[in-house]
Amino acid sequence: MSEIILAETAGFCFGVERAVEIAVSALEKGPKPVYTLGPIIHNPQEVQRLEAMGLLMAENLDDIERGTVIIRSHGAQKGVIEMARLKGLNVVDATCPFVNRLKERVETLAGENYQILIVGQADHPEVKAILSFAPADSLVAKSVQELKENPGIKSRVGIVAQTTHALENLQRVASYCVGICKEIKVFRTTCQTTDARRKQVRDMAGKVDVMIVVGGRNSANTARLTEAATEECPRTHQIESAEEIAALGIHPGSKVGVTAGASTPGWVIDDVVGTLKKSPG
Repeated sequence: MSEIILAETAGFCFGVERAVEIAVSALEKGPKPVYTLGPIIHNPQEVQRLEAMGLLMAENLDDIERGTVIIRSHGAQKGVIEMARLKGLNVVDATCPFVNRLKERVETLAGENYQILIVGQADHPEVKAILSFAPADSLVAKSVQELKENPGIKSRVGIVAQTTHALENLQRVASYCVGICKEIKVFRTTCQTTDARRKQVRDMAGKVDVMIVVGGRNSANTARLTEAATEECPRTHQIESAEEIAALGIHPGSKVGVTAGASTPGWVIDDVVGTLKKSPG
């Protein structure tokens, strides 16, 4: 039998747990129907569980005529909440407090006339939401290389980061900007819990034969955990559910480390660990 080691920090973070609790409460209190704008979190199994309880998903406000709309943990673009209220909808805001803090930092930098640079993924819903509150000349770059390819950077730049982005990447981008800008101001807006998880996963991955990261394939923080684990353990696998374990080919007697993204529910993690323990390996 393989030795299974589960990371202490695996699973829901504060913001995700809060969003799920808010959704369940909204389903109980109404008014119904209850919608979210996009998936409330980036985990397909938990989204399916909430849908089974009656939660509906809409892509935009045009799809919602009555009832309750929940603003998901990633936040909403500027004007969406006001528009929802004008339509007579009951608005429940489940935006992660750390995302709200990021928005406040962007507004502060804009008020001080810095060009905003968001270190993160341009297509991520959190970044899209934050960017809508920033001036038109704001930039998004996920890496130094991507920033080098953008000719629009100015001499005074205020730098923030997507909350689930790697702190090391924020530091690399800020260091690069020191060399090309006259003035920069940096806010550390990465989630410190997420930073700590990456450190723990690196430490664990260096001590095991196989590393399994459990989480949705559309989850940014799960992807960052997988990258961190792969640096120390080449046999790192990202899976969404226990059904994928059989195909991994884990050898008998292997030491297996398990962690999970911040949007992965405990019951999914328990299922993965339970399946590993029953595995012939």
